[in-house]
Amino acid sequence: MTKLRDNPLTDASTPGHPDALPAPEIIMVTSRRVKCDGGGGALGHPVVYYDMGEEPFVECGYCDRRFVLAEGADGH
Repeated sequence: MTKLRDNPLTDASTPGHPDALPAPEIIMVTSRRVKCDGGGGALGHPVVYYDMGEEPFVECGYCDRRFVLAEGADGH
């Protein structure tokens, strides 16, 4: 799914909005620092690293995967 640039409801800042499009894939993680390669192989993308900061999630700018900090994880 390609992010719609003209639709503000597709970005990471509105995951709780009722009209927001769902993330194509949600991955539960135990660390606030994650890496994404889009699944690798021919359908992947360059490896990118993200830090969630104070947020409980981060979305990949290439493939829109959403990495969500698992409940009870300390994030280190």
